[in-house]
Amino acid sequence: MTSPNCVLSHREPKTAQVGLLVCHGHHRWLADSLDDIIVTCALLDDFREPGTAIDDGRQVRGKRVDPPAPIRLDVVALEDRRTVSKYPGDIYPVLAVLEGWARIVREERKLGRPKCEATILGEAGLLLAHLSWLMAQPFVDDLAGELRQVKSALHSAIGEHAPRPVGRCPVVYPETGTCDGSLYQDRYGGMSVSCRQCGEYWGEDELRRLGLVVGA
Repeated sequence: MTSPNCVLSHREPKTAQVGLLVCHGHHRWLADSLDDIIVTCALLDDFREPGTAIDDGRQVRGKRVDPPAPIRLDVVALEDRRTVSKYPGDIYPVLAVLEGWARIVREERKLGRPKCEATILGEAGLLLAHLSWLMAQPFVDDLAGELRQVKSALHSAIGEHAPRPVGRCPVVYPETGTCDGSLYQDRYGGMSVSCRQCGEYWGEDELRRLGLVVGA
């Protein structure tokens, strides 16, 4: 029996992992995204004051008729679970989003209510622990969409915007041929790269071989 295609977005269809609804690349992307959210949220305290985010010229500015707030309101909104997001690209209340998905896991898997107050680390950790189950559910595309919006809002808040690709993905798939997706370096400056298209990852030990392939 042939596995269905991954339900998440691809330029060309990719086969889902056996028993799941997502491919290997998106499996890694979902796990990395939850780790990314944990780490970036921990950095928010350093970006509360106006002017702390890097100004790369991409920010949209307009004339103000009121004095600027003494604290960055986008950071406050990200940390406040009462924030309501109605449109794509709005600020997403990170803890509220994670709580909502963690609640689904607890209810569907009969885990019972948490014994302590919800935290970013705790709720994201629960999702990571049950990620294989989540990837087999029909709502995994909704989960991926919300994680993508949360990551985008968090990266914008700390002044990190879309990086430039460092090469093209050389992986060849039997069904669709060469991936040719954009390769990006580890956001923390580590010696690793990953493909934005298929999610494949290469660590430090493989970079020299990968460099020869990309260069060719």
